[in-house]
This record gives sequence, C-alpha cells and structure tokens, in this order.
Amino acid sequence: MHHKRSVVALTGGALSATVLGGLLAVAPQAAADVTCGTNVFKRTFYKNSSFSGAPAKTDCDNAVSQSWSGSPVTGLPGNGFGVRWTVTRDFGSGGPFTFAVSATDGVRVYLDSVRKIDLWSGTGDTPRSKSVNLTVPAGRHTLRVDYVNWTGAAKVAYSYTPRTTATVDKVKPLAPTGVKTAYDTKARRTTVSWSANKEMDLASYTLYRRPVGSSTWTKVTTTTARSFTDPLANPDDRTPYYYEVRAKDKAGNTSSGSTDTVVRPLPEVTSLSGTYDKATGKVALNWPLNTEPQFDHYTVLSNDKVDGSYVWVPLGTTKGHTWTVGPVTADGETRHYRVLVTNDGGTTTYNPDWLSASATNELWLAIPDGIAPAEAPDLTLRFCAAGIEATATDYTPSAIRDFYGFEIERREAGTATWSVAVHKAYDPRLTPAAVSVCDPLPADGRTYEYRARTYDGADNYSPYSDIRALTTQTD
Repeated sequence: MHHKRSVVALTGGALSATVLGGLLAVAPQAAADVTCGTNVFKRTFYKNSSFSGAPAKTDCDNAVSQSWSGSPVTGLPGNGFGVRWTVTRDFGSGGPFTFAVSATDGVRVYLDSVRKIDLWSGTGDTPRSKSVNLTVPAGRHTLRVDYVNWTGAAKVAYSYTPRTTATVDKVKPLAPTGVKTAYDTKARRTTVSWSANKEMDLASYTLYRRPVGSSTWTKVTTTTARSFTDPLANPDDRTPYYYEVRAKDKAGNTSSGSTDTVVRPLPEVTSLSGTYDKATGKVALNWPLNTEPQFDHYTVLSNDKVDGSYVWVPLGTTKGHTWTVGPVTADGETRHYRVLVTNDGGTTTYNPDWLSASATNELWLAIPDGIAPAEAPDLTLRFCAAGIEATATDYTPSAIRDFYGFEIERREAGTATWSVAVHKAYDPRLTPAAVSVCDPLPADGRTYEYRARTYDGADNYSPYSDIRALTTQTD
C-alpha cells in the first residue's frame, strides 16, 4: 500500500499547496505550449505524483487508454510519476452522459474543474473501475483526467459517452448551422451543404424544401452526410425554394430547422419602374442590375394587341438595366411592360400570358392623355332676359364621347381679348350633350362675338367652333 506523503511545489519562488483527500496536492501547473486538434486531449507528463514543476513532456492523445510498464517516456521514473489529460470541446445541446474510468493507483476526473470521479489510492498492479451518469450542459466544456502511478504497472482508461435511450435522453439536438446552397445552372440542380453538429449522439440529418410563398415542407432526403444534391422532378423548374436542415439524435429527438435558405434558380428583377416623356413620347424603363454569377441577359416585353388579342411581344434583349420604348401615343391608356431574366444555363423567367399586378418584374404605366377631342361643338346664340344666351351642342353618341364638358368664350367685337362665359360639364343623361349660359350684358347696342370648344378630363381642348356674333338691343 502506498504511504501518504506531503508534497510541496515551488512556483515562482513561492510555495503553493492544497490538501486534497488527505494528500497535499499542488495546484495545476501550466502545460507546455502544444496545440492539439479538435477534441484531441493534450497530455502532460510530470516527474512526480504532485504535478509540480516543469512538465517532462507534452504531446497529444486521441484517447485516454494506456498501459505502461516502467517509464512511459524518456526522462520519467518508472514509479512515482503523474500524467494529466485535458480537452475543451463543444457538446452542442449537451445531455446525459456516462463518465467511466479504470485505473491502477490514483485517478481523478473533472468536468469544468469540478471533480466527478475520485479514485485516489494505491492499488499496485490491479486496476479498479467506476462510472457516473451526469448531465453535461450545452456548449463548450473542459474535461480533465489526472493520473498518478506510485508503484508497479501503470494502467488507465477513461471514456465519456452519451446515453442514447429515449427514456433517458430528452434533449433535442441543436439546429444545424452553416447551411449553404449552390445552384448549377447547367444541370439545374441545387446542392445544399451544412456544418457538422457538435452532438456526439447524432444519428442523421433530414433535408426539407418548400416553395417560396408556401408553408408546406417536403422531405427531400435523410442522410448521415452533410451535403445533398436535390433531384427536382422537373429539371426546368423555375420555382424559388426555401431549404432547411434538421438533426436527429440516436434517442429519436429532432432539432428545430436550420435558418431557412432560399435558392432562386434565376436572378430576379426585384423592381421595374418607368417614366413617360411628353416631349418625345418615349417610355424609359429602369430596373436594378443583377450581379449574380449565373446572370446572362434580360428580355424586355410589351403587352400589345396582335390579331385582336393582347399578347406579350418581345422588344429586344440587353445586359444592361435600362430600355427605351417609343414613341408611344399619348392616349391616356395604361401600358404594360415586363422584363425577364435568362441565366447562363439558358433558363428564362416564367412568362405567363396574363397580367400580374403583384409581379415585381412587371410595370403598369399610365400614359398621359394628350389627345384632344377631335370635333368642335355647334354654337348658337339668342337673346335671354339678362343679355345673350349662348348654347354649345355636340351630337356625338354618348357611348363614344371623348370630352368632359364645354367652354364658351366671349369678346366685344373689334377687341382681341376673350373671356370665359361658362366652363361646365354637361349632363350625361341628355342627348345631344349641351351647355347653355345666359350671359348678362348691357342693352347698349354693342356687338359681342362668341366661340365654343369641348375639353376632356386631362384638360385637352377641341378646336373652336365658328365665331358667332349678336348685337344687344338698346333700351
């Protein structure tokens, strides 16, 4: 049996010792500057069983599982040495684990510096074992194994394994992260990839997709790999899809979905605007320039009447983001334009026959009405109680009238300045359309001239009627 001893370490010129389990144990010393791979233990050898002084050697160890007879490394004694293993790793969502150890002589296991297993007594060449069930919180944690050999064979093994029965493990895996997508414009296929989950009990990943605008997910595949190429049934599918990945552990717990990642087989025209220039009669279209690597060109279309039906007529293609149409007749009608995108694989934006008020690549542009009523109205004059009554009349059938009202002007004969006697909408219920005004004038025998015209809702005026004149009576 090993006899307990007091061990004192000299650190930086000062003594540093702590009584642990009846032994005087020294506070851990910093290991040599050795960097080990992810989830690989850093292993440090000491020439004593108190882990004091400079390490004799520091290296990396994939697992704590050793059996030494005599000195484990050059420079260490065959008895009375210590070995420390440490690793910091990400446990993902954490959960229930079993820590198990088997060793001759002294061994202690720590989780984040909290002792979980303590077998600290000499056993000679006979190892003994112990295991504990515990819950590891989510995130990064540090494991440490301290082993000392006082005499005889040095044997030590340690493992930490997740408990994966459904009755014990109720912790869902974390949602997968690092989801990336790549669309092959030639094969017209999307490849989705993602980062490995940190969980040690991961069983599989499931990839889902749903069309943009839909809330229904479709399972694409379940896999243990971390990427998958989606074999869509229709290789000419232009539908943009959302993809997400969910993780499942060995106990059957399923994570929430990863952040939804959208894949658009084609670059999109996110907005289309346009202006009409009255002076030139031309429409100027403009949209944001796409910069996606798969972009190739745009096609500009106008919705025009062909053989009695409105169809989308291609106006041309461009790699730029502007287009000029015209001249366009200023007829007060609404013109419709659409811009399609073609990628470098030859696939073009879906181009339905109908109009869509919500499509971002479609513009409904109201063209100002620059067309005046074509015909001048008739004008008649007669006396009324206060002066002269002027009546403007138009005999166009009501269904095809292109004016809104009448304006009648008057001037004294021999003068140049006209003044408005009446500017008024007609009564649409009457046929023909007419507006009258009794123009109050002095009864002094002067002669007055009148003319009339019609106007539309855009303030376009028809030609004037012939000038009519009437001389007022004298008292």
